[in-house]
Amino acid sequence: MSGERVHVLSPRTWGEFGNYLAATRFTAVLRDQLPGAEVTLLTAESLLPWVGDVGARIRDITLQSPDTATRTRRYQALMAELAAEWPAGCEAGAAPPPGARALDGLVGHLRTHRPDLVVGAKPFVARLCLAAANAAAHADGRPRPRVAAHVTNPGLLGLDVHRSACLDLTFVGFEWARTLLVDQVGAPQDRVRTVGPLVAQHELGNFLTGPQGTGGDTGAAGTGDGARTGGDDGDASGTAPRPGAERPEVIVFSNRGGDTYLRAVEHLARRQADVDLVFVGYGDEDTTRRAAALAAEAGEAGRNWRFHTRLRQAEYFAYIDGAARRPHSFLVSKAGPATVLEAAYFGIPVLTLDSGLPMEAWVPGLVRDQRLGRCCRTGPELLSALDAWLDRPETVAEHRRHALAYARTALDQDAVGRRIGQAVRDLLRHDRAPRTTVASGEPL
Repeated sequence: MSGERVHVLSPRTWGEFGNYLAATRFTAVLRDQLPGAEVTLLTAESLLPWVGDVGARIRDITLQSPDTATRTRRYQALMAELAAEWPAGCEAGAAPPPGARALDGLVGHLRTHRPDLVVGAKPFVARLCLAAANAAAHADGRPRPRVAAHVTNPGLLGLDVHRSACLDLTFVGFEWARTLLVDQVGAPQDRVRTVGPLVAQHELGNFLTGPQGTGGDTGAAGTGDGARTGGDDGDASGTAPRPGAERPEVIVFSNRGGDTYLRAVEHLARRQADVDLVFVGYGDEDTTRRAAALAAEAGEAGRNWRFHTRLRQAEYFAYIDGAARRPHSFLVSKAGPATVLEAAYFGIPVLTLDSGLPMEAWVPGLVRDQRLGRCCRTGPELLSALDAWLDRPETVAEHRRHALAYARTALDQDAVGRRIGQAVRDLLRHDRAPRTTVASGEPL
């Protein structure tokens, strides 16, 4: 395949961790699988600024909601608002529905660059791409490009705004997601491909690090590479020190987690837990400084604790490598699919907290069924589980064995990449018959 143009469109503001990261990984797979093709990753906000406004509202919901029930209710209300603006099937028409937000920037981009395939990194974004592609084709009198969706989180398919039977191709990671699209949404069977979960791997390290691999301006010490409460500061490369393989490494990702993860650090400090703690308060300097201040209570145990808002790339790989090599290490985070799958890929058990977001409600079932760790519904339950894992390290080791087994059977990234590449090649080689609109049946 040579000369094909593929554009991947992803929001950068919808969620702090998973969306643009997943699009980055997907784009890398396409470049590997489609030699000679021109594959471009674009932010949705650069073409549709109002997508950033929606992202800001999502961030406000996740950060400012006082409890999970309120967070769920507010998020569902926002998604219902978007679904009313973009009703089912409207993306297949020759023009966006009346009253819908403008797609002019995306339509203009498609008319100028004329890609052969456009991939939305969320199903709703793919619906917008299809609506814009139809509008561009209608204006130019040309066949529209193929439009696909990469469903990074199958929980999104439970929301009307993310459901479409009109796309040329939808990539899903799990067979149950394909069944949902075919049986409940009416998507044609041959247009939904189960390719397996795509794991971030090294792209997560790039995402967590600052620009050009430098540390974020974080931490109580204000050093820019994470505050250290004592001990060896590592070598000049910025690699995190490895104080002792006998201690478990506990990595806490405080991603839109509020004070719950601060309480976890305080709990570890009060029990003077003999662990190597790594706290990453992604993009949240205030929370990270407060966490670092708690380390003083840990006494000698806290001398190897580290606190970051971002990580140097060398630090990220050192931490992940350390946790993967130590049988009693684990990760504490919200129950997000990207983080859970990333941890499982490296054989790191997860201790997660219910996020209250409806599209992540399926993740605890995955963790439970595959025995990847434990999911907690409340902060006190999380602290109790933290004590149990530290008091019974054999429990952590057992979860580690299951995580490694799951990674071998379900997270073979070479196989996932080959499936994605084959699906795209099949789609682009398909006879380009003129498309018709649902509304009029007229050729575009």
